[in-house]
Amino acid sequence: MRCFHHILFVILLLLLAGCSRGPSDESLNTEIQKRLDQQFSDQLFKIKNLTRKGSAPRLDDDNGIYIYYNLELKFLRDYNLISWRGLNIGTLATVLGATTTGIEGFNSAGNIKGDTLHIRGRLGFYQSDGNWLANTFTPIQIENSVIAQTLDTPSPHTIIKNIRILIDQSASGPRSEQDKVTLHELQRSLARIDLGHAEINNYHTLGTGGPSGSYYKFGQAYASYANEHGTKLFNYASEGSIENGIRVNSGRIDFAILQSDVAEVLYDGWIEEAQLPLPELRAVASLWPEAVHVITLENSDIKEFSDIKDKQIAIGSLRSGTRFTTARIWLAAGFERLNRNSVRLLSRRNSIIALENGEVDAIVIVGAVPDPAIQELAQRRDDIRFIPLYQSTINELVNQHFSYYGQSIPEKTYPGQTASILTLGLTALLTTSVHTRDEVVKQYMDLMREGAEDIAHKFYLAGFISDKTVRLGISMPLHPAAEKYYAHLQQQSVEKSTNNSGE
Repeated sequence: MRCFHHILFVILLLLLAGCSRGPSDESLNTEIQKRLDQQFSDQLFKIKNLTRKGSAPRLDDDNGIYIYYNLELKFLRDYNLISWRGLNIGTLATVLGATTTGIEGFNSAGNIKGDTLHIRGRLGFYQSDGNWLANTFTPIQIENSVIAQTLDTPSPHTIIKNIRILIDQSASGPRSEQDKVTLHELQRSLARIDLGHAEINNYHTLGTGGPSGSYYKFGQAYASYANEHGTKLFNYASEGSIENGIRVNSGRIDFAILQSDVAEVLYDGWIEEAQLPLPELRAVASLWPEAVHVITLENSDIKEFSDIKDKQIAIGSLRSGTRFTTARIWLAAGFERLNRNSVRLLSRRNSIIALENGEVDAIVIVGAVPDPAIQELAQRRDDIRFIPLYQSTINELVNQHFSYYGQSIPEKTYPGQTASILTLGLTALLTTSVHTRDEVVKQYMDLMREGAEDIAHKFYLAGFISDKTVRLGISMPLHPAAEKYYAHLQQQSVEKSTNNSGE
């Protein structure tokens, strides 16, 4: 017992030492306020209260530490952190070294002057000549690692469990080409096994995307909320929008998230790929805005989009929306069709790994603004370069396709980004089959609408879903239940407006 007390005492001393190590509270306060003013603008946020929680050594720097803190942040003017345009909560999380789930108090309708945010964050510091200096960027805190779901029961075979562990442990580090293929196919097989388990257990299914992308993270948060409220929903990690659309049309999954441009072309048919129309596909709601990101490194001679021609470029996996959108941009820019010898069909995560390893010269990612995977890349290195699209290319695509619009990614959206980026915008679209029962569609629309605030605290992009934007960028028929749902909302809005004007 005496030994136990002694150990406890030592641990306490270490914790106290951890709390006192590093810059002073005043220096920490000054650094946080400076970052907020530089990134967003003066007179938007003011620190109301800062509580230092402790420190921990940085594994990547012998002289470095992380300072963990709780922060109360006051709005000095009205501002919407859940906006389709402008700097949003994803950028705020990056600035403060927080996760989006570590930020509470934001409102999907916008915050007003005097509102308070409660934030759990961290900043990196290093010691130089006896002084504590702040790191320019603090790597994003990693949220709970993705663990493949097995639903209500464990996997029937021990080997399946071992494969899951193998895939999880192989998430980083160099691998041979053979290993990469093996791991990819194992991951796809496990995803299909989990989907089969979901069907056996009478779950409704939502096709999203790869675990590092926004679709999957939203699906995780949405399924968690649905299951907590007694509605069985399984988040299926698909290859991307094209696979999702084909599976929904054939009835193999109930709902799916697709890029709006992919949904449009799948419904009408894709002649270049000999893809017949998918007439059973129906829209449910636009979820949030997305943008095309073209990324290279500073040591590359790629300065503008035309320089990408004949370079090695990663354009998404085979059945992803990114591959489709890249092909369209390529043709609109006046290039010949994509050369198979110069493109790599890689997932989002593997595209980033290939760029960093020098295996490709540039990558294309279609994702939210900010995109979590790109945020993490920009936090990790200070030599990434964003390549804008030509205005003429954007104009041609916007004029030809209803699902596109011109988009500017604001400066400071990503760490180290010093200028806005002209690019192509589209939306993330929730879809289903025309054969999905009306009551099921309504049930999930109710869950999504009523739970938007709660879901947003698990993954911030859910906060972008609003009655004003759910029909933006839709160029295919709505599911009948969705049409009735929006007509009812419109009627409620008219009645409310009439009642207010009569008062």
